[in-house]
Amino acid sequence: MVDIAPFAGLLFNQEKTGPADQVTAPPYDVISPQQQDALYEKNPFNVVRLILEKQYTEDTEDNNRYTRSAATFKQWIEEQVLVKDEKPGFYVYSQEYTYDGQVVCRAGFFARVRTEDFSTGRICPHEFTLSKAKKDRMQLLKACQANFSPIFGLFSDPSGEVDAWLSEAMQGEPFAVVEEKGILHKAWHLDDEEKQVLIAERFKNKKIYIADGHHRYETALNYHKENGSAVEGSAHVMMFLTNLDAQSLAIYPIHRLIKTPFPFDEAGFMNQVKNYFIVDPLPEGTGVTEIKSSLESAEQGEIVFCVYFGQGRGSFIKLKDKEHMVPLLDPEEPTDLKVLDVAQLHTLLIRSILKIDTRQADSQQYVTYKVDIAEALSRVDSGEFDLVFFMNATRIDQVRELAENGIRLPQKATFFYPKLLSGLVINKFGS
Repeated sequence: MVDIAPFAGLLFNQEKTGPADQVTAPPYDVISPQQQDALYEKNPFNVVRLILEKQYTEDTEDNNRYTRSAATFKQWIEEQVLVKDEKPGFYVYSQEYTYDGQVVCRAGFFARVRTEDFSTGRICPHEFTLSKAKKDRMQLLKACQANFSPIFGLFSDPSGEVDAWLSEAMQGEPFAVVEEKGILHKAWHLDDEEKQVLIAERFKNKKIYIADGHHRYETALNYHKENGSAVEGSAHVMMFLTNLDAQSLAIYPIHRLIKTPFPFDEAGFMNQVKNYFIVDPLPEGTGVTEIKSSLESAEQGEIVFCVYFGQGRGSFIKLKDKEHMVPLLDPEEPTDLKVLDVAQLHTLLIRSILKIDTRQADSQQYVTYKVDIAEALSRVDSGEFDLVFFMNATRIDQVRELAENGIRLPQKATFFYPKLLSGLVINKFGS
């Protein structure tokens, strides 16, 4: 069974720090150096000092970004910048935003989830991870013994029973409100013990699908295996859990910008593309509207892309046969992946034709991932990149089915929007 539990989290003392929007931050892995500087300047108590301390050339084994995060964390607890909640509970979290003219509100809750091996089939990953990121997060976890950012988990609740209990908690006054970049974040403490028991019981027969935070989950699991007997509370990791059956759950596509490792031959490339795809030129002066319209024209199950070469030039391409990629797969790659746009893209177009294997560390420099279509277009127009592949989003039913079968998607196959804030609640081991 999946074991979830309430906890007494550490919260920022807003009387000392100022409002929540001063101390929260995006996930560590999307913070650019410029944004890191801005967060440092924004507030001396911003959580960036815990999740992504600055590095310096004079850093040593005893004085580095991880030891400084740990010292700051300890100081903030001692000075009551961070205070422990009086009662254990779940922490309800909503994110409201507008997409295509519609107001969307995604809601879920923070809980402690007992870590377990993926082989049990109860906690299911959907993407592969990189060892470099796991090493970084392990060093931070060892230094601080706390979860500063939630892992993003999905569960199935077609009846909406859990959502109804969360909605009740959302009628009260939130303890944190953050409005940033068109997203309204709110958080509440669900301290009703009866509701906590009911919610935890509902998870005994559920599975959790990791949407984001695979590196941190695997790090937490390995940390507990190495230190569990010595570090109380390390068996659980903080997760945000939201209903994958809710209408508010959205997955967005991540488009691929390419700078080829050799001089790019557009005509030669397109000649090879025609071996696998039906090709139709995009209208002259193609922009965001034309790209979106072309992609949306695909019927469910069809695999299509827009490839753009700059200055309004590009083509709409539709895969002739999903079986084309099967002979190109390595023995360890499951043929089930052929249903995925992202797998067809990387196997046929990026790996086979462009000779860029993103599974290899030295090839990752040639591919940049972007959600924003307009930005991707402009970066190809400027000559920074040779081309960009625009694609449709991976469907949630595909994520669920493949994850349940133990099949992991290629990296950057999904973008669950919006990203979760760090710093709303902190899970400290031993508390």
